[in-house]
Amino acid sequence: MKKFNLFSIILVLLLMFSGCDKGEPLYLAGTYLGQSEGYYSKVTVSVVVDDYQIMDIEIVSHEEPEILSKIVFKELPPRIIKKNSTEVDVISGATYTSLSLLDAVEKALTSARQ
Repeated sequence: MKKFNLFSIILVLLLMFSGCDKGEPLYLAGTYLGQSEGYYSKVTVSVVVDDYQIMDIEIVSHEEPEILSKIVFKELPPRIIKKNSTEVDVISGATYTSLSLLDAVEKALTSARQ
């Protein structure tokens, strides 16, 4: 019975630690710029990544109206970071500005993948 318990403990530990490998890195760690055409102007973002995730997104420049950009630039970056993906819902009423931000971030991430 003691051998069975010892074997069970070892097996559980092996299973726990075997799932810890993150595999191949998704990105080359660093800061990358992305730019996309917005409704009124180009939207430029700076995206910071480590090997596996998006760490930060900063809006570098834009000339979108504040009524559209304020909510988009406040709400979308945290959603992207949390999901570690640009596959997030756009802001209703500011769809084009949302899509331009997502496109700019995706362009930065494409650079980070190379």
